[in-house]
Amino acid sequence: MEANEIVLAVAEAEASGSGPNTIEYNVTRFVQILRRLGVRVSLAETVDALTALSRIEMLDRNQVRGVLRACLAKSRKEAGIFEQAFGLFFTTPEEKEIRRRQLQEMQAQRDRTLNQAEQELQEVMGEYRKGLSDKGNFTPQQLETFSLLPDSEKERMKDIIQKMKDNQINSAGDLINMVLQSSLNYWRYYMMKNAQQRGEMSPELEAELTGDPDFDEIIRGISGQFYHHPGDRILHSDMESLDDADIPRVTALINRMTSRLGLSISRRYRRSSRAVAVDIRRTIRRNMKYGGIPLELRYRARRKKRPGLLLICDVSASMARHARFVLQFIYGLNSALSGIESFIFSEDMERTTGYFRQSREFARSMTAMMNDSRQWGKSTNLCESLRTFRRMYWDKLGPDTIVFVVSDTKTVAPEAAAGMLREISRKCADVIWLNTLPRREWASRATVALFAGIVSMYECNTLSQLEKSLRRHMFEKI
Repeated sequence: MEANEIVLAVAEAEASGSGPNTIEYNVTRFVQILRRLGVRVSLAETVDALTALSRIEMLDRNQVRGVLRACLAKSRKEAGIFEQAFGLFFTTPEEKEIRRRQLQEMQAQRDRTLNQAEQELQEVMGEYRKGLSDKGNFTPQQLETFSLLPDSEKERMKDIIQKMKDNQINSAGDLINMVLQSSLNYWRYYMMKNAQQRGEMSPELEAELTGDPDFDEIIRGISGQFYHHPGDRILHSDMESLDDADIPRVTALINRMTSRLGLSISRRYRRSSRAVAVDIRRTIRRNMKYGGIPLELRYRARRKKRPGLLLICDVSASMARHARFVLQFIYGLNSALSGIESFIFSEDMERTTGYFRQSREFARSMTAMMNDSRQWGKSTNLCESLRTFRRMYWDKLGPDTIVFVVSDTKTVAPEAAAGMLREISRKCADVIWLNTLPRREWASRATVALFAGIVSMYECNTLSQLEKSLRRHMFEKI
């Protein structure tokens, strides 16, 4: 069920009844919140929930919670999101107003803190602040980091900037601004990593805001405090920030995810509108309203030929840690699906398919790959790498091939690389770029806009985003 369908259902509920006072209206809005928080809820499941609610005592909160959870949540993670969303959404107007006032006070305090931090940084920059472009502005995250720095570190930073001012150099303002932003980015990463290790904070849940204040209030309230289980933290943490101590748990998570994904993709049947073979599961569900009598049949047919999956993974210095987990994911998926082609690149390209087809542990395969490779940890030249691909591996592409490029878009000669990508996109079914750079940083990277204008680009700096991207695009083609 897409977001626009949900909005339409809300409008219909308002037109047919008393709007916000109808159960249809409120359940539909609740479903929209769950979807924004990453819970997959279909239109059929929403209808099932409304049908089930008509059979229970609506004044019993526990019964309502139990029915909605049974119909809408399908995993431990989704159940955790559901419980928090239910508690925040289905509450009294008085409690909602109290929560709203608290959030407004917290936001006002944060705004005051950011304004004070910006004034201090303006003083540090002094006359060099004039003439800087919009790129010279500090982000809210950087301002917040500066406000949390100890006074001794702030003074040390000011001393460094003062010494830079005393030197006669060109574009001193731009250089000073760059040093400040780099230092604040480092301190933000350092503080977040220490806080996570102490268990004082967790990464935010991947969630989409709607623009509706009532919805966004609940979404923000859940996304900031969802993770209570170590697996949740790892699943949604930036792959670059994961420690070596996390590797055993990461391996277990990847094995479970790839096994489930491989099984789903390798299923031999798909839904069909033609009377080919009866789909028993969907037929039973469809006829529940008739007491189980099969008056309406549903059918299935054999799937089309599965698409070929071709991975091109950046293993340059800025991507080495991300690449390790992406390759491990493909290694696990290759055990369930045959025919996956994999390549790594930095200054040039190398084919790594053979390492994944050997019957040995991933750690041994990874060690052999890194020992044999001449590309690991070098600078990035995507254009030269794709030229090598065209010269040596062009026959690996076909009309059914889906190409996944995993990189942060940093490369020399980006315009020439964009031309090569256009050639590849004309040769295959689709090219999907999985960008390990956080979306909030995309606007500051010209190469992101350049490549996104040619291929489909998605944020992919967590294991959860990686699995979601592969699932979405593999299923679209089968």
